[in-house]
Amino acid sequence: MSAEVWMRPRQGADLLADERLRELVLGLDEQSGSRLLIHYPGGEAGGMWAHELRSWLIALGVPGARIELAPGGVREAALGVELLTGRGAESMEPSQ
Repeated sequence: MSAEVWMRPRQGADLLADERLRELVLGLDEQSGSRLLIHYPGGEAGGMWAHELRSWLIALGVPGARIELAPGGVREAALGVELLTGRGAESMEPSQ
């Protein structure tokens, strides 16, 4: 998810309009023990961005205990979201 997309005014439903993010959230729901991992650019701004996405997901019903945050692994102006399961990982490319 790019910074440009994130900076647009939004509502919670706007997040789930992103097809890939919706697929990851549905996958989380379907797979017991799975969790979402949000990769974010390091630094204060990146951390705030990741925490805001986490808060939106919690507001939409995703259990907070199943969302993890990880600095790094993405370009400066992007977030990456990954579904971690016992069988491996699916991801939403940071460029989206």
